[in-house]
Amino acid sequence: MPRKTGPNEEARERSRAQLLRAGADLMLDQAVQNPFAALRLRRLCEKAGLSTGAFYVHWATMEEYYNDLAEHLTEGNELGFEADFARLSDLAGNDACQDAGAAVAQLAKRDLELLVENPLWDAMELVALTWGRTRFRDDLKQGYATIDHTTGQIYGSALAKRSREPRPPLDWDGIGAILQALVEGFGLRYKIDPAVPLSSPEPAFDLYAMAVAAVLAVLTRPVADDATTDETIQGLLNA
Repeated sequence: MPRKTGPNEEARERSRAQLLRAGADLMLDQAVQNPFAALRLRRLCEKAGLSTGAFYVHWATMEEYYNDLAEHLTEGNELGFEADFARLSDLAGNDACQDAGAAVAQLAKRDLELLVENPLWDAMELVALTWGRTRFRDDLKQGYATIDHTTGQIYGSALAKRSREPRPPLDWDGIGAILQALVEGFGLRYKIDPAVPLSSPEPAFDLYAMAVAAVLAVLTRPVADDATTDETIQGLLNA
C-alpha cells in the first residue's frame, strides 16, 4: 500500500519524532536522578551472601548506599581496577623478548579482555552517563585522570624499553587517555555484539590490537626522530 503523503502525514511524522525524543529525554532524566533504582535491598543482600541486618550495620538507608556505591565506582584507585592494571603492568614488565609490535598487541588484547570480564567497568560507565554529569563530575574526572595516567605509564614502560617516546605535543598521560577511550568504546561495542566489527577478517581482539598498534605507531616515535604528531599524520595521509 502506498505511503500517505501531504501536510497531515508530515505533521504525524513530526509528532512521532517529538514523542520519541521526549521518551529518550525522560529515560535519561530518570537515570540521572537515580541510576541505581533497580537495586533492591533483599536482592542486593542475596547477591552478597549476607543478611539485611549486615546491610544496616553500614547504611541506614538505600540512598546512603547509592551515594557510597557511586563514590566507590568513581574512585581512581578502586581495588577492582587496581588488580586489572597490576596484571597489565606485570605483562608489560615481562615482554623483553618481543619486538614493539608484538608487545603492544599482547598488552592491547589483555587490556580488552580485562575490561570485558570486569563488571565494574559497566557499572562505572552507567555512573559516568548519569550521576557523572551532575553529582559526581569532579570525582569521575579525577578517577579518569588516574586511569588515563596508569594506562599511559603501562604502555609507556613497554615502549620505553624499545627506545620509543611520545611525539610532541603529547605525553604518556595524553596517550593513555586516547587508549582508554579506545578500549572503553571498543569494549562497549564488543559486549553488545561480540561479532567482529566492520566485517573484518581479523578476530575482534586481534582487530583491537591492530588499532592500538596503529595509534601508537603514530603517537610515539624513536628517540632520534624529531617529527611532531601533526607532521607524522600529514606525512602518512598525504604520501
